[in-house]
Amino acid sequence: MTKPRRAPTLILGAMPSEVRPILAQLTDRRSGSLGCFTYDTGQLRGRRVVVAVTGVGVTNGAMAAALFVNAFEPAETIVTGTGSRFNARIRTGDTVISTNTVHHAAGSLTDAGMIYRKVRGPRPGMMTSWAYKPDPALFRLAKGAIGSYEPKEIVVEGVRYRPTVLTGVVTASDLFGVSAAKIEDMRAKLDPDIMEMESAAIAQACHQLGTPHIVFRAGSNRTQVNPGADYRRLGRLAAAAAARWTMHFVESLAIRDAA
Repeated sequence: MTKPRRAPTLILGAMPSEVRPILAQLTDRRSGSLGCFTYDTGQLRGRRVVVAVTGVGVTNGAMAAALFVNAFEPAETIVTGTGSRFNARIRTGDTVISTNTVHHAAGSLTDAGMIYRKVRGPRPGMMTSWAYKPDPALFRLAKGAIGSYEPKEIVVEGVRYRPTVLTGVVTASDLFGVSAAKIEDMRAKLDPDIMEMESAAIAQACHQLGTPHIVFRAGSNRTQVNPGADYRRLGRLAAAAAARWTMHFVESLAIRDAA
């Protein structure tokens, strides 16, 4: 009897640099388009994958997630890419496995900072949250895969080291840079490790569409009001680190499913 074909893994990155190392490793690679998005399919470390660039920001992230989840019915969705280093414990290239992915601009902005709150969802009586946890099975697998991971050594500002993979809180909104007051408010209320611009929307779309998800974000520049120059200098290092870990995790998925 022919074994049923397993649903693919969907991998989403905001920018081409965040998925380029993954695309380079695909075999049996084919390209296509879905709405305004392009994508590639193929085999990656023993798993069938669909890889797409969402574009930057929460709207692009949500659109891409909804379209690709509906079209490909993936077994799981992985978000890979970069984010600013909110917590000083995160170095450039360190990859955070999100324990909680938060919309840090969802709710009411008051003189005392943000008040986070749920909002009405698309159906009567349905409320949507400002924070989403990863699929428990994917999270356990990711934590278990850390021990077998061999990160590539990098050099940042003259310092040579091997980035680590660790768990932490990831936040997202359409804000690329944030003020010192916003940073302090987020630190007091959310205590995040990474700040970026897509993952919370993708996590919400996956949650509401019933697709398991997990978020991997590698630190680039420090969180600041005007990060453009620092991101251009450090972003590619972070993108490569996140992609390398993502490929290791996909291999762990393949091993799990073959057992």
